[in-house]
Amino acid sequence: MKSIAMVIPGGIAGVKTITDKLVYGLKRERLNVKVFLYGKNLAINTLLDLRYASQLRNFDTVIYMGSIPQLSATFIKLTRGENKTILFVHGFLFHETLNALRSVQISLRGKMMSLYNIFLWNVGTSTKSIDLFICHSITTCEANKIVKNYIILPQFVFPEEIITYAKLYQGLVSDSSNHNEVRVLVYTSFALSPRLLKPYHVIRLIKGVSRKIVGRRIQLLIIDPRVGEKLEEYSNLKVRFMKPLQRHEFLQLLAQADLYIERCIDEELGLSSIEAALLGTPIAKLTHPRYVERQDYEDEILWASSPRKFVDMLSDYIQHLDYWKPYYAKKLRDFLATRRSWDRVKAPLIKYILSS
Repeated sequence: MKSIAMVIPGGIAGVKTITDKLVYGLKRERLNVKVFLYGKNLAINTLLDLRYASQLRNFDTVIYMGSIPQLSATFIKLTRGENKTILFVHGFLFHETLNALRSVQISLRGKMMSLYNIFLWNVGTSTKSIDLFICHSITTCEANKIVKNYIILPQFVFPEEIITYAKLYQGLVSDSSNHNEVRVLVYTSFALSPRLLKPYHVIRLIKGVSRKIVGRRIQLLIIDPRVGEKLEEYSNLKVRFMKPLQRHEFLQLLAQADLYIERCIDEELGLSSIEAALLGTPIAKLTHPRYVERQDYEDEILWASSPRKFVDMLSDYIQHLDYWKPYYAKKLRDFLATRRSWDRVKAPLIKYILSS
């Protein structure tokens, strides 16, 4: 049985969720997986990593999560370790680091952490310590200057997840929803990436939608850790900024929403979009024309390649919500079951791990 070590940086909720799913998927393939979970402190992480390096060297494969190759990867390579090292790249590392250094909202400690991550990246890549890169999309690989030795592993689901979320949905929603007020949800984070729509972009788009609809009000809910609680009201549009929620509260809000807006303008669908689909909440997405041909979805979500088409599409959706919402909810569940199931996307990774 092949042995796999999963090295996970601490304090990154989204990465932890993806890691948990990947560990579960690998164990389904009868692989022996051990998790090494690090903390939030950079100095302690480095000491832990060096301490574990000799252990990691004994695994057939080491998978580093969180986009950053730890120093143990270089140790393994320099000591002629025979195991395979894989790096799972989740975001636009260089763009996000540069934006973090420019941001006045990022603390000095946060800026130092960003610079240290770039140092680790440069050490890992310059010593050719990584044998294979995993990206959620081709665009993510390109943005991180990864041009070879990579595979694409998009966000995926398991059959039992579809069943679990369908049951969860029943306990999260009520029949008292008021469709004269349409709830549109957006989730943001501290990530500063050029591939993400900013809140003011979303507000501008939804303002355009609000001018075209008749007889309905829109409540735009923006979860934004940078802003906190704030309320803005226009004619038939209410914009409410919210602080990050506990997971159950977020899932409840997601299940009760009439529409979830994916902020990625490339081909990727983020983790929250997948959870929206699992809960039967349709997804809207503005895709840059450059990335349209890379999408693996067609009419399963409300997507457009121009702001005008996006506004027109959402206006029609909201105006005829009773028809379109169940239509897209079903299309999304079918999409997850057929094109984003673990069994559909796992082959390149499993083949690499099992290869001699």
